[in-house]
This record gives sequence, structure tokens and C-alpha cells, in this order.
Amino acid sequence: MQTTQITQSTISHSLRSMSRWLMLSACLVLAACASVDSGANAAEQVRQRALERWQALVAGEFTRAYSYNTPGFRAVVTPDGYRTRFGTGVVWLGSEVVDVNCPEAAKCIARLRIDMKPLLSRKVNDKISTHVEETWLFEAGQWWFFQSI
Repeated sequence: MQTTQITQSTISHSLRSMSRWLMLSACLVLAACASVDSGANAAEQVRQRALERWQALVAGEFTRAYSYNTPGFRAVVTPDGYRTRFGTGVVWLGSEVVDVNCPEAAKCIARLRIDMKPLLSRKVNDKISTHVEETWLFEAGQWWFFQSI
């Protein structure tokens, strides 16, 4: 009778251990899937926010574009100070997010094509296209454009 109790106790202990390992394995698999999904999701969120920011800049809505900057930047630079950072030598015509790469969980690099027209151009339809890279950081549950102060 004592042998039976030991065997049942051993089996019970083994089942609990196996159950813990299965739960741990399931959590690891789910975490791996979530991190892959959040990476793709992060890139899509940054793509959308970068596009919205540049749409605001092209429209001349600098206060709206300013709202995409990191909270730390906005704590130091006023909306008027932000506006003065942009020259008046070009008119922005449009933008396109070409690529978003997220090398870290809280950092993405967005590559954009920006179309502009120089104001002092001799040609009427003189359009210039260039590419810029922007750094976006994940802080306080949101993606923010990082700009040096």
C-alpha cells in the first residue's frame, strides 16, 4: 500500500512538472509570435505616423506636424520655435514613405521620398525629389519622431 502512494505521488509530481513545462513552452511560443507581429505592427504604425507628419508639413500645418515630435523635444522647443526651423526657400509638393526598418523594439527608421519646388527656380515646373531618413522612437505607448534639439 505504501508503494502505491509513492507511485501516485511521483506521478502527480511528474504531471505537475510536465504541465509547468508545457505552459512555459506555450508562453515562449506566444511571446515569439507576438514579438514578430509587433515588429510588423511597429513598422506599419511608424509608416502611418511618418506619412501623417509629412502630410501636415506639405499642407503647412506646422503645429500638427509638431505634435508628432517626442515629448522631450516638445518640452524644450515651442511650436513657434519648431516653425522657425523650416526655411522658406522651397515649397513641399508631396511625400511618400518608401521603407520602414525597425532594428530595435523601440526604434524604427523611416525612409521617405520628399518632392519639393525651389521658390527661386528659373523653370516653372522645376521639381526636386530627395530621400530623407527619420528616426522614430517608441515612448509612453506611442511612436514619436525624434529630432535633435
